[in-house]
Amino acid sequence: MRFLAALAPIVLVLVLLVVRVPSMRAGVVGLVGALVVGATAFPIGRPEALAVLGDMGPLVVEIAVILLGGVGLAQVMTRGGAQGRIAEWLEEAERGADRTLTLLLLVFGLTPFMESVTGFGLGVVITAPLLVRLGLTPVRAVVTGMLGMVLVPWGSMAPGLLVAAQLGGQDFVELGVWTAVLTLPVLVVGMVGVLALNVGRPRPPQLLLATVVVLVQWAVLIPSNLLGPPLAGVLASAAIIALLLGVTRLARGPLPPVTRELLTALVPYVVLVAGILAATALLALAGDGTPGWITSPALWLVVAAAVATATVDLPSADRWALVAGTLRRWVPIAGNAIVFMLIGIVMAGTGMAEHLAVTAAGAGYGFVAAVPAVGALGGYLTGSNTGSAAMFSAATTNGAATLGADPLVALAGQNVAGSIAIIASPPRVALATGVVLEPGERLPPRAVAVLLGVVLASTVILGLVVLALA
Repeated sequence: MRFLAALAPIVLVLVLLVVRVPSMRAGVVGLVGALVVGATAFPIGRPEALAVLGDMGPLVVEIAVILLGGVGLAQVMTRGGAQGRIAEWLEEAERGADRTLTLLLLVFGLTPFMESVTGFGLGVVITAPLLVRLGLTPVRAVVTGMLGMVLVPWGSMAPGLLVAAQLGGQDFVELGVWTAVLTLPVLVVGMVGVLALNVGRPRPPQLLLATVVVLVQWAVLIPSNLLGPPLAGVLASAAIIALLLGVTRLARGPLPPVTRELLTALVPYVVLVAGILAATALLALAGDGTPGWITSPALWLVVAAAVATATVDLPSADRWALVAGTLRRWVPIAGNAIVFMLIGIVMAGTGMAEHLAVTAAGAGYGFVAAVPAVGALGGYLTGSNTGSAAMFSAATTNGAATLGADPLVALAGQNVAGSIAIIASPPRVALATGVVLEPGERLPPRAVAVLLGVVLASTVILGLVVLALA
C-alpha cells in the first residue's frame, strides 16, 4: 500500500498530462497529492523538513533566475533583431555552398547554439524559417529543425542537469560528462534522420561531412563539461559553426564582412561565455575565498540580458515594454518548472522516492534498462527535461544504487532520453509549427511519426547502453 501511495502523485500527473490538462495545472495537482501522501504515509519531523528546505531552497531560486535570464535574453535578442542579423550573416556565408553543408550548419550548429543559450525551443524558432528559405517545405523544415535539438540537456545553460544532480545526489560536473558520453546515440540517430529526410542516399563526401560533424560535436561536448556543464552546449555547437564556416571558407572563398551591427548582436553572447569562463578560472585560482555563485549561469544570463537590453537599437519605451513582456512570459515558464521541482523535492525529502526505487529494484536489471524509457516519457509529457529530471531523478539513483549499478550512468541515461523526447512533445511541436505553418495547421501524422521514431530509436539504444555501462 505504501508503494501505491508513493506512486500516486506521479501517476496522477501523468494521467492529467495524457488527457491534455495543461502541465502547470497537472503539476499543482500532483504537488498537492505529494504533500498529502507525504503527510499521511511518509511523515517527517519539522527539523527534517526544515533541513530539506534549507538544502533545496537555494536551488529553486537559482533555477527561477536562470529561466528569467534565459527568457529575457531570448526576448531582447529576438525583438531587437539581433538574432535575425546573426542568422542572415550565416545564411549569406553559406550562399552558393553545397546544400548539405548549409543544412548541417543550421541544424547542428545554429539550432543547438540558440537552444543552449536561451532554451524554450528558440533554436527551432530561428532556424525553421531559414530552412524554408533553403528550399525545404514548411513541414519538413519543422521536423528537420526539431531533429537539431540534440543538446537539450544543456539548454538554457543546463538547469535540468542541475536539478537532476541535486535531487539525484550526484556531482554536477560528473553528471554533465556522463550525459555528454551518452549523447552520442542521440547525435547519430538525429543525423541519420536529417540525412534520410533531406538527402536520401548521401554521397561519400556528404556522409564524411556528417560523420565529422557528429564526432567533433561529441568530442568537444565531453571535455567542455569539465569547464562547467552550463557552457558545454554552447561550446560544442559553436565548434560546429566554426568547423562548417571553415569548410565554406576553404571551398568558396572569403566569408561575408563582419559588420558593426553583427558585432553588436554578438556582444551579449561574448559577455555570457567570457563571464562564466573568467569566473570559473577565478574560482579555481582563489579556492574557498571566492563565492561559488559567481560562476552560476543565473548571474551571467541576467548580465547578458541586461547587456543586450542596453545595446539593442530600440526606444526606451520599447525597452521597458520588453522587460514587462519578459516577466509575463517568465512567470508561467518558471512556475511550471518550479512546481515539478517541488514534487521531486517532496518525494525525495519524505522518502517516497526511495521507497519507490527500492520496490522497483525488485525487477532487477530490467529496472536499469527501463530508466531511459521512464525519462523519455517524462520529457514527452512535460515538454521539459527539467520537469522530467525533477520527477524521477531521486528514484532513479536510489534504485540503481540498490541494485549495485552505477547511479551516475543511470541518471545520465534518464536525462538524455528525457531531453530528446522533447522533440516530439506536443507543446514544443506546436511552438515550432506556429513559426512557419499557416495558422491552425498541424504537422501531418507522417511527420510526427518521424519525430517519434527518432525518440524511440534513441531511447532503445540508450536503454541497452545504460544496461551495459551501469
